[in-house]
Amino acid sequence: MSDTPHPGTGAGGITRRRTLAYGAVTAAGAALAGVVGTGQAAQAAAAPTITLGFSDPTALFPIDASGRANPSLLVTVTSPAALTGTVAWTVNARSTQTVRSGTATFSAAAGVAQTTTIALGALGADYYRVVVTVTDAGGTQLLTKTLGLGVLRPTANGVRPDSAFGLGIRSEGDPTITKRIAQLMGVKWTRGVASVDPTKVSPAPNTFWGQADIDVARAEVAEWLTYGIKPTGFINYNMAWNVQPGANGQPLQVYQNRPKDLNAHADMVYHAIAPLQDLVQNWELWNEPWVHGRFWSTGDSQDYRDMTKLIWDKVKADFPDVNLIGGGSVSYNRDSVYAKGSTSAGYIDGSVNHAYGYPDATQYAMAKTQVKMDKLWSQSHGRGGQWQTECGTCVVDSFPDLPAEDANYAVARTLAPTYLLHMLAGAEEGSPIRIFWFSLCYDKPYSGQEFNIYDITTKTPFPTVVAYATMTSLLEDATLSTELYPDAKSTWGFLFRTADGKGRAAIYCDQIYDGTDEHPAAGYNGTVTLTDASGVRVYDYLGRALADGSKARVTLTLSPWEVLYFETDRDADSLRDALTTKAIFDYDRPLVVTPLSLTKPLGTGSELRVRVENTTPTTLTATLRVAEPPGWRLKFTNILCANLEPGEQRVVSFPITQYQVSADNQYRIDWTARVTGHQGADPSGSGTVRLTYLPYRSIAVGGDASQWSDIVPVTLTSVSKAGDSKQYTLRGAWDDDFVYFRAETQDLIAFFNPAFASNPYLFPFQADDIQLAFDTGNKPEDLLAGDRHYEKCLTSLSHLYVATLASRTSDHAAADSFPQLHRQCAPGTNYQTYYPTNAALPTPLGPMDASPTAGTEGRVQITRDAVAKTTIYEVAIAWSQLPEIAAELPTAAGQTATMTFAFAVGDAGTNGHGQTFSTTQSEAPQSACYNFAPFWGTGSQATGGRVDTLWGLGR
Repeated sequence: MSDTPHPGTGAGGITRRRTLAYGAVTAAGAALAGVVGTGQAAQAAAAPTITLGFSDPTALFPIDASGRANPSLLVTVTSPAALTGTVAWTVNARSTQTVRSGTATFSAAAGVAQTTTIALGALGADYYRVVVTVTDAGGTQLLTKTLGLGVLRPTANGVRPDSAFGLGIRSEGDPTITKRIAQLMGVKWTRGVASVDPTKVSPAPNTFWGQADIDVARAEVAEWLTYGIKPTGFINYNMAWNVQPGANGQPLQVYQNRPKDLNAHADMVYHAIAPLQDLVQNWELWNEPWVHGRFWSTGDSQDYRDMTKLIWDKVKADFPDVNLIGGGSVSYNRDSVYAKGSTSAGYIDGSVNHAYGYPDATQYAMAKTQVKMDKLWSQSHGRGGQWQTECGTCVVDSFPDLPAEDANYAVARTLAPTYLLHMLAGAEEGSPIRIFWFSLCYDKPYSGQEFNIYDITTKTPFPTVVAYATMTSLLEDATLSTELYPDAKSTWGFLFRTADGKGRAAIYCDQIYDGTDEHPAAGYNGTVTLTDASGVRVYDYLGRALADGSKARVTLTLSPWEVLYFETDRDADSLRDALTTKAIFDYDRPLVVTPLSLTKPLGTGSELRVRVENTTPTTLTATLRVAEPPGWRLKFTNILCANLEPGEQRVVSFPITQYQVSADNQYRIDWTARVTGHQGADPSGSGTVRLTYLPYRSIAVGGDASQWSDIVPVTLTSVSKAGDSKQYTLRGAWDDDFVYFRAETQDLIAFFNPAFASNPYLFPFQADDIQLAFDTGNKPEDLLAGDRHYEKCLTSLSHLYVATLASRTSDHAAADSFPQLHRQCAPGTNYQTYYPTNAALPTPLGPMDASPTAGTEGRVQITRDAVAKTTIYEVAIAWSQLPEIAAELPTAAGQTATMTFAFAVGDAGTNGHGQTFSTTQSEAPQSACYNFAPFWGTGSQATGGRVDTLWGLGR
């Protein structure tokens, strides 16, 4: 299982996993708790012991034909002396909505465990919190505790080989109850066969497991199948005797490095698969083989490719039907498994991705990319499909600023959108995809337990369990047909069709990034009214019935990431019509209104340009009103935007008749929109307009700062969670040879990598840096171009350059350093990241031919002021590197051209601010695919989103 932080964690993102040290801390804490508990038990030997539970130990109860379940609360009292008292209980739906309450008496004889059974009454499908208080006859409170309780819609029985619904089921917990929980949830895949341990399979060179151990493994698989759950095979790292030592020759754990003898490893994999291949078809070959990372610490990507080919050659010769599943993330697969032109590339049948994080549309973009790559570059063209063997959100990392109770529901809301986005990618590309939420353990601690969807202290479920069961109960035996709203950024709709043609559907509205993805109030909120609702049953994300199909017209509440499910005996086409042409969406914020940057200096003929986008699935007409900034006069302030189609972006212009130049290059534009038919308050908001303009001027990189003094800067503000603020400014210019940039950044501590030549695995974007990103429209390696969702969320940039200092020492300090300019992406680089053992690409990655005073590709100078705590980056990129923009440069005085450009500032090191993106401060960010580095954490709104801001080039 994965227990390492992902190499890239962006703002508002989550770590790939706590490190294994977290597990050690957990174990140490548990041991200490045991010691303390023993002492306390001795001191309180006369105190009664009280345990709480339910009539089913899973605390999960499927509804019957009446739509109800009848759980009972079990209160067991064991007392050294005879004891009587009272149990007070309350059942709350969603924690706050009291359903019923009551009291019961108990009587326990001395030394005898006495269980009192309390019927909680008939409950409909939902998640409940049961609050229990036990008091003795004298009025002393003995215990108060809150338990989770899930009342579930019934899920599909039996195995479903085509199912998408997997779960990361931990082996630490009670095996029987854990399997029962998974069965009730509708889980159809589990990751790994615990009995297949590499050291057990091959305990010594050329020695392999015997029939007794094989029989145990086969029995384990057979038991899973009785619960309707298919295991994948999972080669969980090395044999203990075959681990490549560390960089200094030190011994390492089985998970910490590549196999020492790749051929011996391939033999072990063969002998693991051979006796199980009739039961287990799909085998994951390694967990997260990050090059020079925690699980592959001194190896390189060629080692991994060589390993997979050795396994392929051995296994496929005898077992051609077995699917070998490899890789570790979409970007890793592109960088390593499928590295263009490299030896032994693509020897897998399907690929792995670990899509932790919020259900931003970039998950869909990356899943589509994953399918495309497998079909194009796998030796079997992706026959084994896609395996998202770990994904999820958690209270600790994803929602740290919410109260814990609210955060648990927030995690539950993110589950179904994550599955649906991945399922859509597989359905549209005709490839099976399996998704494994991480993770489930009934009653034991483990490394990564912050992701657990069960409370091990009470042995009861969190809301995510009910959300999972609701999803599988309604979607398992139906095929995803299409997405209903490909143009509307606010809304996702997934139409399913059962084998007999009946309709199922799931829709949800999206979150809007406002500096965090934590708070639902920032997202799209509103209603959808079905004007043809007869026979359509509707359920919310926790299974609560919202409509029973008896009414012809139904209005439903929409909240961010809260899936609504639709079930009907009508055919799927009829349900599609009910959710599209016969549905009325009314959001609090039906429009995204973005005042656009000024691409040439204010003057005669200047205009305020505002982009108005209809983000809803419904055609809208709106009147937009803007307020004039101080010192400005507009020719008019109202404009009609009639018949905006779903997803349509319309740029409207307000001529400026009078203006006052802002000293800080920031002009606040307040706006209000009156939308025809909209219920409630008129949508309103504000945006900041900046002049984003590069004048024609030759610059001497590293020369006197005065040559930049009259160029208007663009300023970004970065505020950390601790509240400290930093300012970053960028100026630009151009001439016939170069485009020039000068960034000045506040940075308390300099953090730079050792020189590239000494360690090419230290990426420039993981040190202090600036990134310069361009979208020129020339993207020959863009696998998603032409997709119907391209404008909604699939776009990628064209060029990306990173400037950073490289230290000649290994202390990450700026002293004794020199500047480097790296090419991170350009046409011909295949959206790969540089790895030294990969084949050279048509356009080379890595350091460019650029120095402070010379270079065919550019110039770069970076200066650190240790007293002022600032770093100044000066970069010139030759137009030969950006030919698409060079072809459009203005040639006569007074002309202005535009380029699509954005930048990011990286502040690494202790107490660094991470990355700050111009895209999130200039406009509302849009989800996308490949954009700012690192490419393994790119494209989401929280990591800069789409590069789509316009900058002027004036002569």
